[in-house]
Amino acid sequence: MPPLAHINLTALAHNFSALASRVAPKRVLAVIKWDAYGHGLLDCARVLADAGAWGFGVSSPADGITLRKAGFDLPILVMTDWVGKPQKCFTDYNLSFAATSWYKVEYLESLSQQTGVRISTHLKFDTGLGRVGIHHTKHRETLEQLASFKHLKLDAIYSHLAYGGIQDRARGLQQIATFNEIMHTARELGVTPPLTHLANSAAAVALPEVPGDLVRTGIALYGQPPSPTVADLLPLQPVMTLTGTITNVRKIKRGHGFPAPHFWKAPYDGWGVEIDLGFSSGYPRTMVNSAQVLYNGRRVPLVGVMSRDNSYTFIIGEKPQVGEEIVFWGKQKDETIFLYELSPLIDALPYELTTWLNPKVPRSASPSL
Repeated sequence: MPPLAHINLTALAHNFSALASRVAPKRVLAVIKWDAYGHGLLDCARVLADAGAWGFGVSSPADGITLRKAGFDLPILVMTDWVGKPQKCFTDYNLSFAATSWYKVEYLESLSQQTGVRISTHLKFDTGLGRVGIHHTKHRETLEQLASFKHLKLDAIYSHLAYGGIQDRARGLQQIATFNEIMHTARELGVTPPLTHLANSAAAVALPEVPGDLVRTGIALYGQPPSPTVADLLPLQPVMTLTGTITNVRKIKRGHGFPAPHFWKAPYDGWGVEIDLGFSSGYPRTMVNSAQVLYNGRRVPLVGVMSRDNSYTFIIGEKPQVGEEIVFWGKQKDETIFLYELSPLIDALPYELTTWLNPKVPRSASPSL
């Protein structure tokens, strides 16, 4: 059978419950950007809504509209890619929009005035991540100007922690102090939105001091801790298991090359195994000779080279059989390969791997594996 991404929706519900319990009484804004990080937008949204998500974070108005047309009535925050979209995106679907610059604040105020619809706005400050958001040193003048606006609907002030694990704790605490200063100024000026949020997945788990009414959890919902230190704090179950199938097996003597003499040489006698998953699936070919895969619940090396439709591993012991399963990430028996193990091999972030996965790779969503 062709490569397959098994989606374990029971694991998704488990992870949500574990995260929600961890951060209570804060509520969870479930981030389902980029087709739920490649796991399937609508299937994941249904599970998360049933599990008790406060609302959703999406990457475009189109995703928000898709959710509304599918019957979801929870709050939906469009986090990126919305400036210049058709007016009906802002007026017809009850979406909220992230304002990450003063230009966007003015845009939403003007559009609210023109349409007569008070557009829900989440105002973002940069407290130290350095990516997007109005810089915290300009928070007073920003809030003073915002206090005079009469048309947009300010539903939240938020920021994003530069936090991936315990090594970032000091910086995270400094960002929290900066955010608290912003909120003190907001209250002083009478700018009092009903919500605040600051924590990402890692901070939600590892920093109980983080303020806010909501936490934004993304990749952790899908059972992929953003770092090993976070993994140790909260047991999560991988939602996606990416599999290929053995298509060919041949005996390889110690010192012989596989799959060709100049690619890789066997350190001992074993079995050269061909798998029907290559870089056309979206799995990075640069993982070869660094990453491991799972066979029969144990780790074996990904070796040699990767072509468009095939990759190779080397197995010792009993001869593997054509048709048996190989796991590239996720769970097999009692062993799991997490994305945080693979992503540093190519200087990527964990969620990049699932979002790179080719949409043509079938997703098989089921209650459990």
